[in-house]
Amino acid sequence: MQKLALLLTPILSSLLFLFYGLPDERILKFIRIPELLLTFGFGGTLAYAGAVFQGTLKNPLAEPYTLGVASGAGFGATLFSLLKLPIEAGALTGGLVSVFLLLFAYTLFKDTLSILLFGVGISSLLSALILFLYAILPAYSLQDALFFTLGYITPVSIKVSFILFLISLLFLIVLFFKSRSLDLLSLGDETAFFSGIEVERERLELLILSSIPISLFVSECGIVGFVGIVIPHISRFLGFRVSMELLFSSYLIGASFLTLSQLLAKNLVPSTVLPSGAVTAVLGVPFFLYVLWRYSGGRG
Repeated sequence: MQKLALLLTPILSSLLFLFYGLPDERILKFIRIPELLLTFGFGGTLAYAGAVFQGTLKNPLAEPYTLGVASGAGFGATLFSLLKLPIEAGALTGGLVSVFLLLFAYTLFKDTLSILLFGVGISSLLSALILFLYAILPAYSLQDALFFTLGYITPVSIKVSFILFLISLLFLIVLFFKSRSLDLLSLGDETAFFSGIEVERERLELLILSSIPISLFVSECGIVGFVGIVIPHISRFLGFRVSMELLFSSYLIGASFLTLSQLLAKNLVPSTVLPSGAVTAVLGVPFFLYVLWRYSGGRG
Protein backbone atom coordinates (compact mmCIF):
# COMPACT_ATOMS: atom_id res chain seq x y z
CA MET A 1 0.00 0.00 0.00
CA GLN A 2 2.81 2.40 0.89
CA LYS A 3 4.66 1.68 -2.35
CA LEU A 4 1.50 2.19 -4.38
CA ALA A 5 0.88 5.54 -2.68
CA LEU A 6 4.52 6.43 -3.30
CA LEU A 7 4.06 5.90 -7.03
CA LEU A 8 0.62 7.52 -7.28
CA THR A 9 1.47 10.71 -5.37
CA PRO A 10 3.91 12.19 -7.92
CA ILE A 11 1.63 11.19 -10.80
CA LEU A 12 -1.42 12.85 -9.24
CA SER A 13 0.49 15.98 -8.17
CA SER A 14 1.95 16.33 -11.68
CA LEU A 15 -1.44 15.96 -13.36
CA LEU A 16 -2.96 18.49 -10.96
CA PHE A 17 -0.14 20.94 -11.64
CA LEU A 18 -0.42 20.55 -15.42
CA PHE A 19 -4.18 20.74 -15.82
CA TYR A 20 -5.30 22.96 -12.93
CA GLY A 21 -7.49 25.68 -14.40
CA LEU A 22 -7.69 23.83 -17.75
CA PRO A 23 -4.96 25.80 -19.55
CA ASP A 24 -4.85 26.06 -23.32
CA GLU A 25 -2.32 24.14 -25.38
CA ARG A 26 0.29 26.93 -25.60
CA ILE A 27 0.33 27.52 -21.84
CA LEU A 28 0.57 23.79 -21.25
CA LYS A 29 3.43 23.37 -23.71
CA PHE A 30 5.53 26.47 -23.05
CA ILE A 31 4.83 27.16 -19.36
CA ARG A 32 3.33 24.27 -17.43
CA ILE A 33 5.49 21.39 -18.76
CA PRO A 34 8.88 23.19 -18.40
CA GLU A 35 7.87 24.47 -14.97
CA LEU A 36 6.78 21.00 -13.88
CA LEU A 37 10.07 19.41 -15.00
CA LEU A 38 12.03 22.10 -13.17
CA THR A 39 9.96 21.93 -9.99
CA PHE A 40 9.74 18.14 -9.94
CA GLY A 41 13.49 17.70 -10.39
CA PHE A 42 14.36 20.43 -7.87
CA GLY A 43 12.04 19.06 -5.19
CA GLY A 44 13.34 15.53 -5.63
CA THR A 45 16.95 16.69 -5.54
CA LEU A 46 16.41 18.77 -2.40
CA ALA A 47 14.88 15.73 -0.71
CA TYR A 48 17.56 13.16 -1.52
CA ALA A 49 20.29 15.70 -0.80
CA GLY A 50 18.74 16.17 2.63
CA ALA A 51 18.81 12.41 3.19
CA VAL A 52 22.49 12.32 2.22
CA PHE A 53 23.41 15.25 4.47
CA GLN A 54 21.55 13.76 7.43
CA GLY A 55 23.17 10.35 6.96
CA THR A 56 26.75 11.46 6.34
CA LEU A 57 26.78 14.09 9.09
CA LYS A 58 24.56 12.11 11.50
CA ASN A 59 22.44 15.20 12.03
CA PRO A 60 18.63 14.99 11.76
CA LEU A 61 18.40 18.70 10.93
CA ALA A 62 21.05 18.70 8.22
CA GLU A 63 20.21 19.72 4.67
CA PRO A 64 21.80 22.01 2.04
CA TYR A 65 19.62 24.93 3.14
CA THR A 66 20.26 24.91 6.90
CA LEU A 67 23.98 24.19 6.49
CA GLY A 68 24.67 26.95 3.98
CA VAL A 69 25.36 24.99 0.79
CA ALA A 70 22.31 26.37 -1.03
CA SER A 71 23.18 29.92 0.05
CA GLY A 72 26.75 29.34 -1.09
CA ALA A 73 25.47 28.32 -4.51
CA GLY A 74 23.20 31.36 -4.59
CA PHE A 75 26.03 33.71 -3.63
CA GLY A 76 28.34 32.19 -6.24
CA ALA A 77 25.68 32.52 -8.95
CA THR A 78 25.01 36.15 -8.01
CA LEU A 79 28.71 37.04 -7.88
CA PHE A 80 29.39 35.47 -11.26
CA SER A 81 26.38 37.31 -12.68
CA LEU A 82 27.92 40.57 -11.46
CA LEU A 83 31.22 39.61 -13.11
CA LYS A 84 29.37 38.61 -16.31
CA LEU A 85 30.53 35.00 -15.98
CA PRO A 86 28.37 31.84 -16.33
CA ILE A 87 26.09 31.71 -13.31
CA GLU A 88 26.04 27.89 -13.33
CA ALA A 89 29.82 27.87 -12.81
CA GLY A 90 29.42 30.39 -10.00
CA ALA A 91 26.72 28.31 -8.32
CA LEU A 92 28.88 25.18 -8.48
CA THR A 93 31.89 27.05 -7.11
CA GLY A 94 29.92 28.60 -4.25
CA GLY A 95 28.18 25.35 -3.39
CA LEU A 96 31.38 23.30 -3.32
CA VAL A 97 33.27 25.92 -1.28
CA SER A 98 30.42 25.74 1.24
CA VAL A 99 30.77 21.94 1.37
CA PHE A 100 34.47 22.23 2.25
CA LEU A 101 33.67 24.85 4.92
CA LEU A 102 31.05 22.50 6.31
CA LEU A 103 33.49 19.58 6.45
CA PHE A 104 36.03 21.82 8.16
CA ALA A 105 33.39 22.68 10.78
CA TYR A 106 32.54 18.98 11.12
CA THR A 107 36.14 18.03 11.90
CA LEU A 108 36.51 21.03 14.20
CA PHE A 109 33.36 20.70 16.32
CA LYS A 110 32.14 17.07 16.08
CA ASP A 111 29.00 18.31 17.81
CA THR A 112 25.60 18.22 16.11
CA LEU A 113 24.32 21.52 17.51
CA SER A 114 27.58 23.39 16.86
CA ILE A 115 27.68 22.23 13.24
CA LEU A 116 24.05 23.26 12.77
CA LEU A 117 24.69 26.71 14.26
CA PHE A 118 27.79 27.09 12.07
CA GLY A 119 25.75 26.26 8.98
CA VAL A 120 22.92 28.60 9.94
CA GLY A 121 25.44 31.38 10.53
CA ILE A 122 27.11 30.85 7.16
CA SER A 123 23.72 30.67 5.45
CA SER A 124 22.59 33.95 7.03
CA LEU A 125 25.85 35.69 6.09
CA LEU A 126 25.70 34.53 2.48
CA SER A 127 22.03 35.48 2.15
CA ALA A 128 22.90 38.98 3.35
CA LEU A 129 25.75 39.15 0.84
CA ILE A 130 23.36 38.07 -1.94
CA LEU A 131 21.10 41.00 -1.06
CA PHE A 132 24.12 43.33 -1.17
CA LEU A 133 25.23 42.05 -4.57
CA TYR A 134 21.74 42.37 -6.01
CA ALA A 135 21.67 45.98 -4.77
CA ILE A 136 24.66 46.82 -6.98
CA LEU A 137 23.54 44.77 -10.00
CA PRO A 138 22.05 47.30 -12.44
CA ALA A 139 19.54 44.93 -14.03
CA TYR A 140 17.97 43.74 -10.77
CA SER A 141 16.13 45.14 -7.77
CA LEU A 142 16.06 44.19 -4.10
CA GLN A 143 12.69 42.56 -4.80
CA ASP A 144 14.49 40.25 -7.25
CA ALA A 145 17.01 39.46 -4.52
CA LEU A 146 14.26 38.72 -2.02
CA PHE A 147 12.53 36.41 -4.45
CA PHE A 148 15.82 34.66 -5.27
CA THR A 149 16.59 34.00 -1.61
CA LEU A 150 13.05 32.63 -1.14
CA GLY A 151 13.05 30.37 -4.18
CA TYR A 152 11.05 32.01 -6.96
CA ILE A 153 10.57 29.29 -9.60
CA THR A 154 9.75 30.68 -13.03
CA PRO A 155 9.42 28.77 -16.31
CA VAL A 156 12.56 28.38 -18.38
CA SER A 157 12.97 26.82 -21.80
CA ILE A 158 11.92 23.22 -22.21
CA LYS A 159 15.54 22.38 -23.05
CA VAL A 160 16.98 23.82 -19.84
CA SER A 161 14.27 22.35 -17.63
CA PHE A 162 14.62 18.92 -19.23
CA ILE A 163 18.42 18.96 -18.82
CA LEU A 164 18.10 19.86 -15.13
CA PHE A 165 15.47 17.17 -14.66
CA LEU A 166 17.82 14.60 -16.22
CA ILE A 167 20.67 15.84 -14.01
CA SER A 168 18.52 15.25 -10.93
CA LEU A 169 17.91 11.65 -12.05
CA LEU A 170 21.55 11.10 -13.02
CA PHE A 171 22.89 12.06 -9.61
CA LEU A 172 20.17 10.01 -7.92
CA ILE A 173 21.40 6.96 -9.84
CA VAL A 174 25.02 7.73 -8.96
CA LEU A 175 24.06 8.00 -5.28
CA PHE A 176 22.35 4.60 -5.53
CA PHE A 177 25.80 3.10 -6.10
CA LYS A 178 27.05 4.90 -2.97
CA SER A 179 24.12 3.78 -0.81
CA ARG A 180 26.17 1.19 1.12
CA SER A 181 28.63 3.89 2.16
CA LEU A 182 25.74 6.12 3.21
CA ASP A 183 24.22 3.32 5.29
CA LEU A 184 27.51 2.68 7.08
CA LEU A 185 28.29 6.36 7.68
CA SER A 186 24.85 6.84 9.19
CA LEU A 187 25.77 4.18 11.77
CA GLY A 188 28.88 6.10 12.82
CA ASP A 189 32.44 6.68 11.67
CA GLU A 190 33.86 3.76 13.65
CA THR A 191 31.38 1.28 12.18
CA ALA A 192 32.08 2.60 8.69
CA PHE A 193 35.85 2.42 9.19
CA PHE A 194 35.84 -1.15 10.46
CA SER A 195 33.57 -2.10 7.55
CA GLY A 196 36.28 -1.07 5.12
CA ILE A 197 35.06 2.43 4.26
CA GLU A 198 37.46 5.35 3.86
CA VAL A 199 35.34 7.60 6.03
CA GLU A 200 36.55 11.08 5.12
CA ARG A 201 36.75 10.39 1.40
CA GLU A 202 33.30 8.80 1.25
CA ARG A 203 31.75 11.64 3.26
CA LEU A 204 33.30 14.19 0.92
CA GLU A 205 32.17 12.34 -2.19
CA LEU A 206 28.59 11.95 -0.94
CA LEU A 207 28.28 15.60 0.02
CA ILE A 208 29.74 16.74 -3.31
CA LEU A 209 27.51 14.41 -5.34
CA SER A 210 24.41 15.75 -3.62
CA SER A 211 25.54 19.39 -3.71
CA ILE A 212 26.32 19.60 -7.45
CA PRO A 213 22.71 19.17 -8.65
CA ILE A 214 21.44 21.41 -5.85
CA SER A 215 23.82 24.18 -6.97
CA LEU A 216 22.68 23.91 -10.58
CA PHE A 217 19.02 24.13 -9.61
CA VAL A 218 19.70 27.09 -7.30
CA SER A 219 21.24 28.99 -10.21
CA GLU A 220 17.87 28.78 -11.99
CA CYS A 221 15.30 28.62 -9.17
CA GLY A 222 16.82 30.38 -6.18
CA ILE A 223 17.06 29.03 -2.64
CA VAL A 224 14.27 26.77 -1.37
CA GLY A 225 14.44 25.58 2.21
CA PHE A 226 13.08 22.88 4.50
CA VAL A 227 12.26 20.32 1.80
CA GLY A 228 15.51 18.54 2.64
CA ILE A 229 14.57 18.31 6.32
CA VAL A 230 10.92 17.40 6.08
CA ILE A 231 10.87 14.81 3.30
CA PRO A 232 13.59 12.35 4.45
CA HIS A 233 11.92 12.13 7.86
CA ILE A 234 8.56 11.48 6.23
CA SER A 235 10.19 8.73 4.15
CA ARG A 236 11.63 7.14 7.28
CA PHE A 237 8.25 7.40 8.99
CA LEU A 238 6.77 5.47 6.06
CA GLY A 239 9.32 2.70 6.65
CA PHE A 240 11.97 3.51 4.03
CA ARG A 241 15.15 3.34 6.09
CA VAL A 242 17.71 1.55 3.90
CA SER A 243 19.53 4.27 1.96
CA MET A 244 18.62 3.09 -1.53
CA GLU A 245 14.92 3.01 -0.66
CA LEU A 246 15.23 6.24 1.32
CA LEU A 247 16.82 8.12 -1.60
CA PHE A 248 14.24 6.91 -4.10
CA SER A 249 11.21 7.52 -1.87
CA SER A 250 12.58 10.93 -0.82
CA TYR A 251 12.95 11.89 -4.48
CA LEU A 252 9.35 11.06 -5.33
CA ILE A 253 7.84 12.60 -2.19
CA GLY A 254 10.06 15.69 -2.41
CA ALA A 255 9.17 16.18 -6.06
CA SER A 256 5.46 15.94 -5.22
CA PHE A 257 5.83 18.27 -2.23
CA LEU A 258 7.54 21.06 -4.16
CA THR A 259 5.19 20.61 -7.12
CA LEU A 260 2.17 21.12 -4.87
CA SER A 261 3.93 24.00 -3.07
CA GLN A 262 4.53 25.70 -6.41
CA LEU A 263 0.88 25.18 -7.35
CA LEU A 264 -0.14 26.83 -4.08
CA ALA A 265 2.36 29.65 -4.63
CA LYS A 266 0.77 30.42 -8.00
CA ASN A 267 -2.87 30.23 -6.89
CA LEU A 268 -3.04 31.04 -3.17
CA VAL A 269 -3.21 34.81 -3.68
CA PRO A 270 -5.14 36.02 -6.76
CA SER A 271 -3.04 37.83 -9.40
CA THR A 272 0.15 37.16 -7.42
CA VAL A 273 2.78 34.44 -7.67
CA LEU A 274 4.42 33.84 -4.31
CA PRO A 275 7.96 32.48 -3.93
CA SER A 276 7.63 28.72 -3.59
CA GLY A 277 10.26 28.81 -0.84
CA ALA A 278 7.87 30.88 1.26
CA VAL A 279 5.26 28.13 0.98
CA THR A 280 7.74 25.36 1.85
CA ALA A 281 8.92 27.43 4.84
CA VAL A 282 5.36 27.84 6.15
CA LEU A 283 4.82 24.10 5.82
CA GLY A 284 8.31 23.05 6.86
CA VAL A 285 9.19 25.25 9.85
CA PRO A 286 6.70 23.59 12.24
CA PHE A 287 8.12 20.21 11.25
CA PHE A 288 11.67 21.59 11.72
CA LEU A 289 10.77 22.69 15.25
CA TYR A 290 9.21 19.30 15.99
CA VAL A 291 12.36 17.46 14.86
CA LEU A 292 14.51 19.87 16.89
CA TRP A 293 12.37 19.24 19.97
CA ARG A 294 12.33 15.49 19.42
CA TYR A 295 16.09 15.08 19.04
CA SER A 296 17.01 17.58 21.76
CA GLY A 297 15.40 15.40 24.43
CA GLY A 298 12.08 17.23 24.50
CA ARG A 299 10.28 13.92 24.82
CA GLY A 300 12.04 13.22 28.11
